[in-house]
Amino acid sequence: MTAARHLPFLLLTGGIWGLTPSLAKLAIGGGVQPLAVAFQVALGSSLFLFAICALRRVRVPWDAAHLRHYTLSGLSGFALANLCSYAALAHIPAGFFALLLPLAPILTVLGAAALGQERAGPRSIGGTALGLAGVALAMAPGAALPDPARLGWALLAVLTPVCFAASNLIAVRYAPPGGQPLAFAAGTLLLAAAQLGVLLLLTGGWRWPLSGPWEADAIMLGQGVLNGTAYLCFFRLIAAAGPVVTSQTGYIATLAGIAWGVALFGERLGWLTWPAAALVFAGLFLVTTRKR
Repeated sequence: MTAARHLPFLLLTGGIWGLTPSLAKLAIGGGVQPLAVAFQVALGSSLFLFAICALRRVRVPWDAAHLRHYTLSGLSGFALANLCSYAALAHIPAGFFALLLPLAPILTVLGAAALGQERAGPRSIGGTALGLAGVALAMAPGAALPDPARLGWALLAVLTPVCFAASNLIAVRYAPPGGQPLAFAAGTLLLAAAQLGVLLLLTGGWRWPLSGPWEADAIMLGQGVLNGTAYLCFFRLIAAAGPVVTSQTGYIATLAGIAWGVALFGERLGWLTWPAAALVFAGLFLVTTRKR
């Protein structure tokens, strides 16, 4: 199957994921702390997906094996990943963060090879090297990071695709066989919201959902629905087109993220951004089109 046949879902999924950093940046700029943004988005997304599960009569299992999977995936793939990204987005351009998104599948392949789940061939190694070189170039003066003083926040943002890759590896290792991906997503996001809620209580930053500035609450509510919609499209793509075609969302999300950063914040990225993006895209292409 070709990517063109599934282009509407590719564009929708990649467009939403590209918009997510800008929406989080808007909510944080509206006075909501990053941890609270991550909590409310996780809660909104999980409730949206549970509603879809109810409509489709998909049961969400709660046995010990599924709970372990939800907990580990929610912690790595959402709670820690979004805590790092939202904290960093208060200090870095949304366009720069978008360049980091394709690192997740690249690092997943690298981690799978390190754990013995896959063999690292020349394409995997070369793709990983190109992707990392692209991110390093994006941090150089004249590229996507305008102020060298923000390098620390940029490195914190790099932990986001690391967390996503860890979540992918955890899914391979701990996901119970024969489960519904939609149920996995709903349970994972609910556990992520619970973990973030506990952390908010422990740090004294708890706020009830929809109790802050209405603009920020509206953004987070919309982000939760959009995030749930992206999950639905993602699972449809996986089932209908397979992982290689679905991986093309990485290109769309990056380009959309850069475009949203320009449109919403007037970000002006340096000329080195484009060769950096080309390196990242080349790395993603090599990794996701390799022979298995």
